[in-house]
Amino acid sequence: MIRWCAAPLITCALLIHGVASARALRVGAFALKQCETGPAVYCARASVPLDWVKPRVSPRIDVAFRYEPAASGHARGTVVAVEGGPGYPASGSEAYYQTMYGHLLSSYNLLLVDNRGTGGSTAIDCEGLQRISVDASPAAFGRAAGACGSSLDHRWRYRTGGWVRASGLFSSIPAADDLAFIIRSLALGPVDLYGDSYGAYFAQVFAERHPALVHSVILDSVYEVRHLDPWYRSTIAAMPPAFDSVCAASPACRSQTRSAWGDIERLARRLDRRPAVARVPNQSGREQTVKLTGVGLVNLINDAGADQQVYQQLDAAARALLGRSDAAPLARLYAQRLAGDEDYANQPAGQYSAGLYLAVACTDYPQLFSTHAPVSVRARQLRRAEQALPPRTFSPFTVAQWVAQDPDTEAYTACLHWPAPGADSRPAPGAPAHRLARRVPVLILSGALDLWTPASGDAAVARQLGGSVQIVQFAEATHVVADDSTACGDLVVQRFVARSGGDARLGCVGRMPAIHAVGRFPTRLSDTVPLSAPRARETDSASDPGGDELAARRLAAAAVATAGDAVDRFTALQLARDAGLRGGTVTAGSDGSTLHLRGDELVPGVAVSGMVRLSGDPTGTHGARVTARLTATSRAHLAGRFTAQWSATAPGAVAVVSGTVDGTRLSGTIPAP
Repeated sequence: MIRWCAAPLITCALLIHGVASARALRVGAFALKQCETGPAVYCARASVPLDWVKPRVSPRIDVAFRYEPAASGHARGTVVAVEGGPGYPASGSEAYYQTMYGHLLSSYNLLLVDNRGTGGSTAIDCEGLQRISVDASPAAFGRAAGACGSSLDHRWRYRTGGWVRASGLFSSIPAADDLAFIIRSLALGPVDLYGDSYGAYFAQVFAERHPALVHSVILDSVYEVRHLDPWYRSTIAAMPPAFDSVCAASPACRSQTRSAWGDIERLARRLDRRPAVARVPNQSGREQTVKLTGVGLVNLINDAGADQQVYQQLDAAARALLGRSDAAPLARLYAQRLAGDEDYANQPAGQYSAGLYLAVACTDYPQLFSTHAPVSVRARQLRRAEQALPPRTFSPFTVAQWVAQDPDTEAYTACLHWPAPGADSRPAPGAPAHRLARRVPVLILSGALDLWTPASGDAAVARQLGGSVQIVQFAEATHVVADDSTACGDLVVQRFVARSGGDARLGCVGRMPAIHAVGRFPTRLSDTVPLSAPRARETDSASDPGGDELAARRLAAAAVATAGDAVDRFTALQLARDAGLRGGTVTAGSDGSTLHLRGDELVPGVAVSGMVRLSGDPTGTHGARVTARLTATSRAHLAGRFTAQWSATAPGAVAVVSGTVDGTRLSGTIPAP
């Protein structure tokens, strides 16, 4: 349930006894100090009990928050956004939320609270867990998690003596009580609550515990609070239709295969026999050896839940290995996953707290063993649970491979060593709770390609939470559809809040940016699907001075594919300098709107240089527009100059190409990369 963000620490302090000044603001019981201008933002830390059950004797912790008053000075209400993870603070994501709410912030206050254990709040910073390698074994991760939980149980004492079993006090319920305390203290009244991913889980807990403080609820990429399947089988069920639909909607991909998922199944069987190994350039341009196993493939496919490049490239990379023993595209995609999708592992605890992730996962989420049992017993219970499953439950993967996936994706083994909940720990939110009144508007947003929180769970969430629910599913969208992830998602959020519920659906929901799946990773120029000739012109091989118009059209197609690959990599990794798959470099301009290719090789033996310019809105329906001016040379002594234009994400888009090869003019189209 991970999503990425970069969040600096909140450093502003709460002024309770200070003297009011021009840079201070009294809101309810709080005197807040201004910490940002344009727009004015006020930052603070509230002191709350670590243990809300025993507030009189509990030690205190800090909970940081940001308050942005309505720009007009006349607030209709307050919007509250809760970040995902768990482990990410809301601070640092304020730019995303400001974009998401847009014009609403003229008449709505914005409140962002760092959940206990994250950001500027009293942090959980377990160094051994925070700095653990992304490829650490599940056993090593579990031991580090256990050490983190034990350290929390020996960090604070009650005033009456005795350690606080704090490993169970950083979960969703006490964090929800923190937020309720802040809302009441600020006298903000019922709020319009938004949460994405884990934030949507948290929003359900908050709404059920404090329904009087909720005016409306938006759940973006949501999963159930109660009766959540501890095996997360909805994820494997969502994979085949998701990969097949992406390929079917992409002309380049559907021309190469009947079923993308069928290719991935064949890849899984191949990796069971022999891992894929290749040397590919890393982000610094140096070659590295990458090894992909069956468990690695489980992790890679899971990351498609939020990483569109996995949808875009995995099928073609699988076919490159299966059909031509070319492991390079697959190895590069896996290396990109480690560098991009798993980059949270190298962040400081103030930006992402691995300890808080486990404190929530091991307390709130259902486990496949009794958390009250000794560690040795837990391990046996987990093995029995694995053995009880039908062997093909996660086909084409084994149960063992599925359980061995990254603990930061699903914590099957990560909580084996987490301390047992104490008598003073809050119960997990599994017991019957308040259902929202029918008058409370609830909006559930989901992406049709979301594998982490599949849309198949939306109806169950609606039944559990209550309220007046509407569900809006976004075609072609992955995990999290608003929060500045898509322009359409933001507009739907704004419409819903502004109308205090009502119909939030907009026409753009069914016209989301499309994913252009790769058709083929050629191993030589002759494998490249050529540029299509204009219909009005009949192919005349004699008109080509070299006598090989087909080769010329392949060269043009290879050049455009190479430029498209550079755009996709930059979109995913935002690197100032990148390396081509087979050689060469790609350098980004300072404003990120231009890419400079120098000898970039996507197709072996075809070196592409030139400039690629990006324009438009990458979150909009038509995505970024791409204009490329390229030169390309091949080992067959062909040389060409081309211009090309395409939309990076418009459904069914084509690249329009013109240029010359060895002095002969040509033009045509290919599916947009």
